[in-house]
Amino acid sequence: MNYLPNKLVKLRKHYNYSQSYLAEVLGVDTLEYMNYENGSDMIGYEQMKKLASLYHIDLIEVFTNSDEVTLYDTVNANTDEINIEYFTSKDSFFEKIKNFYAQNKVTSTIIVILLITILIMSIILKNTVRPFTPTKENINRLSVSETSVVYIDDYSHVNGSGSNANGELSNLTSNSAIKVSEGEGFTIILNEDGTLVSAGLISKYANEIDGWRNIVDVSAGGAHVIAVDSNGRVHCTGDDDSQACDLDDARNIKKVYATDRGSIVMDDNGHLSYAGQFIGSGSLRNYTDILDIASSSNILAILKKESKVDVYTNNSQNYLEAESWDDIVDVACGDSYVAGLDKYGKTHIEIDNDSIRSEVEKWSNIIAIDGGSDYLIGFDGEKIYGVGNNSYKQFVKEELVKQRLDMVSDVEYNVTQDSITVQFKGVSNASGYIISIDVGIGISRRIGRDENVVRFETQEMTDGKNYTITIISIGEGDYTDSDPYKLNFTYVKPEESYTFRGGENKPEVEFGDYLLSLGVSRDQITAIPGAEDDICADNIVTVSSSSLDGKTLTRSELLASQIEYTYCKVLENE
Repeated sequence: MNYLPNKLVKLRKHYNYSQSYLAEVLGVDTLEYMNYENGSDMIGYEQMKKLASLYHIDLIEVFTNSDEVTLYDTVNANTDEINIEYFTSKDSFFEKIKNFYAQNKVTSTIIVILLITILIMSIILKNTVRPFTPTKENINRLSVSETSVVYIDDYSHVNGSGSNANGELSNLTSNSAIKVSEGEGFTIILNEDGTLVSAGLISKYANEIDGWRNIVDVSAGGAHVIAVDSNGRVHCTGDDDSQACDLDDARNIKKVYATDRGSIVMDDNGHLSYAGQFIGSGSLRNYTDILDIASSSNILAILKKESKVDVYTNNSQNYLEAESWDDIVDVACGDSYVAGLDKYGKTHIEIDNDSIRSEVEKWSNIIAIDGGSDYLIGFDGEKIYGVGNNSYKQFVKEELVKQRLDMVSDVEYNVTQDSITVQFKGVSNASGYIISIDVGIGISRRIGRDENVVRFETQEMTDGKNYTITIISIGEGDYTDSDPYKLNFTYVKPEESYTFRGGENKPEVEFGDYLLSLGVSRDQITAIPGAEDDICADNIVTVSSSSLDGKTLTRSELLASQIEYTYCKVLENE
């Protein structure tokens, strides 16, 4: 048995890393990393070296075909040891403590307080601290407009809150989303396969977007959408009164940004070009290889490659504090604030409002931020945090906390010649279920709350290969999606089977030739004459019945069978 997939899962869950993050660390796509964990692909030597370093284990432990592996203590690994030499005397342990306390009451009290503090902090950290990685992939998981918020959860599902006046939060059904971008009254979703999904966009623009393929980046402005494909070609559509789509000369583009009434593109050399109208546009020629851009009607914030922020504004406030921040990975701004997220998951904000500043400073382990003109959103991968104007209920003070649904149970599968059927016991309060098998893009089914059986074709499956069935209970209202239920199995292609409906009235020669064509040898076949009154019609010998009639046999069973058939008699001429 190959224990490496189990070992990879155990290590990842111990550190609470996502599969997408590990894929980025190893330099592979997420689907390929998932294949490492389910055993359908072999991980390479260089990837093993990276994992050994990441998980603080010896490379030999990765190679060893065993389920056992060292789990590095992420909480207490750097705790300083306290060594009290006084405890080396020959007295009993408790006598040593008693004597030490009598002679050093103040020191003993301090030591006890320190030990208790360390114990309490260890418990708190163990139960509250969750590893986070604010990568480029993560910051793409959140986007806001003036009235709505959309985000991608840990299962690649798109969620939304706030105003849905134009249907911008309706039909957000993608299960492979890698980026969301919110315009004014519409939502754009970029899928893993390079296609785009829109919601709330007027039909003529939505139809145009449906035809774009191999998209690697997309951004929504106030009324337009700009994207770039894998060939570096720019696509742009929407209400273009501000000429935000006037980028016909753009070539070899790798990244796009949209402001409310403008567009910014970056080519393979890191050079910036722009179209449309927005604050600070004239300063873009001074930059190369920027990491991010945020804009509002009053502010343009540019995140530079050295993880520092430059701010351009046409209001009276100078944002010098924002320009002093270090290690910034994401940036957001409104009409009177600038916010930055650092690589440690801490959110900084420069704003003339002490209560908002104090609330934002309480956020921890944030992986993405974005903002409207008068509110700011933070996302930690599970919950939404918000401050500022909440007129459209873009966020709630309860941080959108919902009860997570239970996982399904009693999952069973049955393999036939051309399909696999999965059935399970559902859970209360689920609005439906998503069932998938990792055999390629699009092999998933969504069924209703009252269904518990789904069928997949097996034509793309390989005999003897390992696969994973994944089932997610879909939440709505006060409930959020369940953790994924996973069932690993090895696909064994069933033998071809034959159902024999009956040999009656078939010519004997035809019946015999049919059996021979299936691989049956003549030695397996026994012919038995019929009864005295069993007379052949038209002097053609036909089969009256056979031992195969009504049976379904696999090829192996057929070739191991002794077959008898009864035939009629031909009248002899007198």
